[in-house]
Amino acid sequence: MSENKKTMSSRSQSLIAGGLISAAGLFLSKFIGLFYMSPYSIILGGAGSENLANYGLGYNIYAYLLMIATAGFPFAIATLVAKYASRGDYKTVLLIKRLSSRLMVALGFTTMIIVILFSSPLAKLMMGDGNSDISVTRNVLIIISFALFFVPFLSSIRGFYQGMKEMQVYAISQIIEQLVRVGFLLATSAFAVYVLKLDRVWGVYLGLAAASVSAIIAYLHLKYHDRTKLRELKHLAAKQECVPNKDKAELIKELIFITVPFLLVSVFGYSDMIVNTLFMKSGLLAHGNTFQEYTTITGIINSNVSKIINIPQILAPGFSSAIIPHITIALEENNLKLIRKNIRDCIDIVLYIGIPVCFCLFLFSKGIYGVLYPAGGKQAMDILNLGADITAWFSLEALFSTIAPIITSLMMALRLRRVGLRNLLIFAVCKVGSSYFFLKWLGYPGLVVSSALGYTLLISLNIYALTKQYHVQWVYTLRKLAFIVLGLGGMAAIATLFNLFGINGYGGSWVTNFTELAVVGLCSVLVYFGITYCFQLPQLLLHIDLTTMISKRKRG
Repeated sequence: MSENKKTMSSRSQSLIAGGLISAAGLFLSKFIGLFYMSPYSIILGGAGSENLANYGLGYNIYAYLLMIATAGFPFAIATLVAKYASRGDYKTVLLIKRLSSRLMVALGFTTMIIVILFSSPLAKLMMGDGNSDISVTRNVLIIISFALFFVPFLSSIRGFYQGMKEMQVYAISQIIEQLVRVGFLLATSAFAVYVLKLDRVWGVYLGLAAASVSAIIAYLHLKYHDRTKLRELKHLAAKQECVPNKDKAELIKELIFITVPFLLVSVFGYSDMIVNTLFMKSGLLAHGNTFQEYTTITGIINSNVSKIINIPQILAPGFSSAIIPHITIALEENNLKLIRKNIRDCIDIVLYIGIPVCFCLFLFSKGIYGVLYPAGGKQAMDILNLGADITAWFSLEALFSTIAPIITSLMMALRLRRVGLRNLLIFAVCKVGSSYFFLKWLGYPGLVVSSALGYTLLISLNIYALTKQYHVQWVYTLRKLAFIVLGLGGMAAIATLFNLFGINGYGGSWVTNFTELAVVGLCSVLVYFGITYCFQLPQLLLHIDLTTMISKRKRG
């Protein structure tokens, strides 16, 4: 290994460390996002208001289009950067950074224009002809289209740092983006509604415009960090020994070749979001819900519950971001043993953290929803019960949508793209074909049932493909899963015990509810950790050994 490669590899992080850092950054950004909806919903007119539903509708479409616009190129950039950096070819790494930035600007501009041009037909499709909200929905789509110009460019730079395994920069960028978005959203919407006395719909418009503002600020932060990183890379490039790849056409072709599968992954893999949005109104009305009930349910799901279930879902993009450089390097070295270890480590750690978090959402759904989104007025208890029930149902979707993207990312990174895309297409067809039927039959739980059906099929097919291609042994993963289930039993027992004494996180003042929820939640997590610690899970997965830590502290 050359001196340059040693310099860079010495700073590299393990897959688990990188995944946890990335997930931690996403967690903090999502955690910030959890708490803004309570004051923001008041500004928009409260739970069940049409403005809140419009914001949730617009943001869901923005999130889906954003995933499509940013999932392909950033992962391709990370893959190529990791590939050439592992070879010590830093001149090509710098060239990839320049080319990718220009491509993402073009992609963002194209996406923005398409959304603007089709804003009216999309608004009619979602709201129906003759609906008074069509003009508002059209305005919402136009506003979020500007974010679709800025954010892809931002993502290309994040993809560069992802490929260099500098996940702390990746994570900090996301935190800054979320802080700016929430701050701008609350400040400007409150000023418009309470000071300027504008219609509350302006709160919706300004809230969505915050995505563009925050993307610009996050981009400036990364450009500031670029000054140090690019200087270091240029120094290494000047001393590199290998011949660089200067063929721009070849690099662009390679970027596109890697991008297309990831792009299709986003189209199919996150199709449940857009399918839910498109079928929810017709399905709920066919089930027998009134239009007001539909508005309330939609507002709760899109604006509140979607943010709650994002808590475990951050593990997916967190570890997906960390997977790329490690798998790429292992494939370059043809190290099958390391590949199998990376696959098991990635899935095991996500199961260990993701399953109990989703189980907490189910166990404490009423307390969590009440603390995060307190409602006032005569319908407060009805809204709390409805929000808690939706949260409990969607905790199952949170579990599936945390595990499935990780396995899909492994399929893409491990060059099983054709099989992975076929399986995602099967998932999308299953979701589209079953959503309306289950909505009409079960109501809003039908959304979860249709997703669970599709995800189960997707995960099973992908696991089979990984096992067949790389001969991965799942015996120890299944054993760990059994111990995780024992830990969940301990969590349920503690929650039941506290509930017998009336400590459940709801029914009192906000401070009392928050305190009770914190105590019960902490005790449940400690019991889960204690039970799984007895079976060596934290020691194996997180490298947490209390005995060693205590002995070191005593010696120190």
